[in-house]
Amino acid sequence: MIEKRLIRLRAFLRERSVKGILLRKPENLRYFSGFTGGEGALVVTADTAVLWTDSRYTEQAAGESGAWYAVKNHEGSLAAAVAETIRTAHVAILAYETDFLTHSFYEAVNELGELTWEGIDTALLRAVKESHELTATRKACTIADKAFAELLPYIKAGVTEKALAAELESRMLLLGSEGKSFVTIVASGRRSALPHGAASPKVIENGDFVTFDFGAVWDGYHSDMTRTVVVGRASEEQRAFYETVLTAQEIGVAAVRAGAVCRDVDAAVRQYFEERGVAAYFTHSLGHGTGLEVHEQPVLSPRSQGTLEENMIVTVEPGLYIEGKYGVRIEDSVVVTAQGCEIVTKTPKKLIELV
Repeated sequence: MIEKRLIRLRAFLRERSVKGILLRKPENLRYFSGFTGGEGALVVTADTAVLWTDSRYTEQAAGESGAWYAVKNHEGSLAAAVAETIRTAHVAILAYETDFLTHSFYEAVNELGELTWEGIDTALLRAVKESHELTATRKACTIADKAFAELLPYIKAGVTEKALAAELESRMLLLGSEGKSFVTIVASGRRSALPHGAASPKVIENGDFVTFDFGAVWDGYHSDMTRTVVVGRASEEQRAFYETVLTAQEIGVAAVRAGAVCRDVDAAVRQYFEERGVAAYFTHSLGHGTGLEVHEQPVLSPRSQGTLEENMIVTVEPGLYIEGKYGVRIEDSVVVTAQGCEIVTKTPKKLIELV
C-alpha cells in the first residue's frame, strides 16, 4: 500500500518536473508513510524517502513506516535535518503543501541553503479511495448511525443542545469511534438556521426543528452525516419545508456518478431550489470529500473544476436556512460508483417527529 502511494507521489512530481517534496501535514504523513505520530516531516525524492521525527516517535515510526522510509531523529532541529536531506539529494526545486507550510519553517530551511519552492496541492492524490479506506469509512458511518439511533429517545423538550451533543459523542466513543470528526453541531429552533450552529446551552422546546451534524472516526477515516428532526408534531409548513430539502437531497444523490462534473451535481440541486423559489436560502456548497480529513477533495460547488471518479467519497448536504425562523439540512456520505453511488450513511431520512 505505502509502496504504491510512493510510486504515485513520485510520478506526480515527475509530471511537474520537481525532484523533491516536503510533507508535514499529519494526514499526508499518515497517508504516504503510515506514520501516525504527532511530529515529523517526510522528504521524498526520486531515490530517497526519509521520515524525520524526534526521540519520542522514532520507535513508533520505524514500526509504522520503516519498510519504506529511512527513519531518523532530527535531534531538536527539524529544519536543519530537512535541509541536509535536500542538499544530499541535490534538490534545487522543492515542492511543498500550499495549505500547511508555515513561513517560519520556510525561513529556517532557506537559511541553510537557498531553494526554489513550488507549492502544490496533494489533495487529489488522496481523493480516490483504496478498498481499506472505503471499509474504514463505512465502519465510521455505521458507528455514527448506531449512535444516532441510540440518541433519539433523549431528544425531547427541556434538554439542552450541549447535553445532546455530549450524549451523542459519548455513544460514538462507546461504539468504537476514535473521536468526533469535527465539532458536533446541534442547533434547535431559530438556531437551526445557523448552518454551523455548534451545540449551545439552549433548551430544546416543543415544535423545534433540531439539526444534528456529526461524525465518527475509524482507523483515521471520518464519517459525516446530518439529520434534522422535530420535537413534537411538525406543522404543515414544517413538513413542506422539510420535504423540499429532502427532495433536493435525493436529486443531488441521483446526480452523483463517475464522470459527473462536480459543479453540475451542485447545479442540479440549485436548479430545483430555483424552481421552488427558495434558492436564496441555500447558502453553501452541496458537498465535499471525506477521508483522513473531514473536508477533502473533491468539492461539489459552483466553482469546482473537478470531475467525480469511481471510489471517491463525497457528501451531499443541501440545506435551507431562514434567519430568525428555522433551517433544515439533510446529509449523506456516498461512494461514487460507475452506475451512481452507494449511500454509506444509513439513518432513514423520512422526517422524524419525536412525541
